[in-house]
Amino acid sequence: MRRALWPHHVAEEEAADAADWLARSDAVVLVAERPSGNGLAGFAELGARPYADGCRTSPVAYLEGWYVDPDAREQGVGAALVREGERWALQQGYQELASDALLENMTSRQAHAALGFSEVERSVKYRKTLAAELLTPPPNQRCSGR
Repeated sequence: MRRALWPHHVAEEEAADAADWLARSDAVVLVAERPSGNGLAGFAELGARPYADGCRTSPVAYLEGWYVDPDAREQGVGAALVREGERWALQQGYQELASDALLENMTSRQAHAALGFSEVERSVKYRKTLAAELLTPPPNQRCSGR
């Protein structure tokens, strides 16, 4: 299920990431069993962050990952996972639960809204590949760092 949620992770990174997650004392993994008892229908991973955009308290509980198999969606599985996550967060002393979703992921955005999350901001993220020739600055460059 983690691979379905985060398909860009390679298997070795996924195993290390899952192990690191399970070793955290400020995190929890919740699972939803299928009614038949044959396997899992979904999961949620929650942990602490020092802050989250739009939150007034610190630290804050954060819904880091939330996934329900397509055949189990719209049956209350996702809502049950989030509600259990909210209980966990309250038991840990957190006052707020934060999360995120990609702008194009309308399913996740609608699910968040249906469970009472409110959108606090939107952002555009950037990346740039660095070129090795930048390691040798031009002779007249005036910027420096320590």
